[in-house]
Amino acid sequence: MTYTPPPRKPYKGLITDTDRWNAIDLRAGDVFVCTPPKCGTTWTTSIVTMLCAGRTDIAPQELIHWIDASFMPLDGVVEGLSAQKGQRCIKTHTPFDGIPWRQNAHYITVYRHPVDMMLSLRKHLANEVSTSSDHPYLQDPDTALKEFATKQPENYDDDSLASFLTHYRASIQTPQPDNLLILHYADMLAHPRKTIEQIAKHIGSGVDGALLDAVTEATSFSNMKANPDRFTPYADKGYWHNPQAFFHSGGTRKWEGQISEDTFEIYRAQMAAALPAENIQWLENGAA
Repeated sequence: MTYTPPPRKPYKGLITDTDRWNAIDLRAGDVFVCTPPKCGTTWTTSIVTMLCAGRTDIAPQELIHWIDASFMPLDGVVEGLSAQKGQRCIKTHTPFDGIPWRQNAHYITVYRHPVDMMLSLRKHLANEVSTSSDHPYLQDPDTALKEFATKQPENYDDDSLASFLTHYRASIQTPQPDNLLILHYADMLAHPRKTIEQIAKHIGSGVDGALLDAVTEATSFSNMKANPDRFTPYADKGYWHNPQAFFHSGGTRKWEGQISEDTFEIYRAQMAAALPAENIQWLENGAA
């Protein structure tokens, strides 16, 4: 049965402006990586870009296009995307129901334990030059998780559990198109080469074993951290105190022992009110 998408939803925020999609000519084979923030976006886009190029000796950040980011001059984004040859990688944090859908395109999204997302967001904000030290997420872990779990966003880019769940619900809506691949960050960590092969099959780039091995090595946490000039977004634009620190940690559950049980109960109550138990189980653990 042919998938018919519902009307595309508009999303607006301090960064996101989905009206910008109207300026772009999409092509067959385009790959959309549509993940929530701090859920493996840079890792996944780097994998996709190398698979599309068929080689690893590239700087992925020079070939990844973030169309609906309003801080990027639209004319430059349109020009760069139009000039690129071959299969293209398009990055977005917009939920699946807010981006253009084409039968001949490929869509990938990645989710992770929401508290892992919050912890990664803390590190991200601490490294961001423009973030004030009194930001709620930069306070002690209990204060940060309470704010993250209960905050009602004023705009889509107000990162919170609520915005994360908005993104997730858009991906699991039924019916679901065949060209949407949903991954979990913990599964990617546990089986990186298997994940890369899965992505390669999904985007139609083939499954050459030597290329898969090379991409697995090139996109390892240690290699990406060691080469921020190639992998850190906007490494030379002065956004970060330390571009290398963009890759702070490649693990999960680093918050264990840092957050009180009472605070975790607040988070659990929000999750239980929002999703069935089986969805919570997957979001918190992946397929493991």
